[in-house]
Amino acid sequence: MVMRYGRSLFQSNQVYTVHQFKTRDEWLKGRADLHGIGGSDASAAIGMNPWRTNQDLWRIKTRRKKAPDISDNERVHYGQEAEQYIRRLYQLKHEHDMEVQYIPDVILQNNEHPEMLYSPDGLLIDQDGRRGIWECKTTTIMKSIDKEKWWDKVEKQKILPDNYYIQILHGLNVTGFDFVELYAELTYPSGNSELVPYHIERSEVLDDLDLIREGVLEFWQHVENDEEPALILPAI
Repeated sequence: MVMRYGRSLFQSNQVYTVHQFKTRDEWLKGRADLHGIGGSDASAAIGMNPWRTNQDLWRIKTRRKKAPDISDNERVHYGQEAEQYIRRLYQLKHEHDMEVQYIPDVILQNNEHPEMLYSPDGLLIDQDGRRGIWECKTTTIMKSIDKEKWWDKVEKQKILPDNYYIQILHGLNVTGFDFVELYAELTYPSGNSELVPYHIERSEVLDDLDLIREGVLEFWQHVENDEEPALILPAI
């Protein structure tokens, strides 16, 4: 991890505590032991995940069922392998205006709300000393409905799927950082792909940050009280 600006963001501070593990297996165990809501959990916690309901997540967090093992999933494996190269490409494109820091198998834990956890694909410092999160997503666009999650036909502009948007805003809530840079590789049936950049400023999403934080904390109260939450289904 090269630090041009002389400080590591992967150090515990007043806002969050850094938990570093030696291997991915230890990271997986640490995530279970810390027992909280990570970035990939946040959308399910507030009923905005297309693959997992808030009740499914509650059963997992209360140890009533196990989370499915997706480690052998081909697309998951591809995403994990591709991440390092996409991060390096971002680093090369922004070598004059952004410092990219990365340590694998790390969990950031918010100090005020220890149930809020986040494992970033990278952390950033820009030329003005502002701090950011870097995230990588890879996906396959098989049908038009898949493309619509990334492109608003009415407004004719790129968008993020709700679950990814909530994930990175949860990361801002954990860290208190200023912005997010997300790189998404969209791959098409032809084999062609495109790399689409997204930038989100904290100051422009303050209301959404509050809604996500409140929703996550309310969900966690159901976990703490061992009371199943009412089912919330994402809008179609």
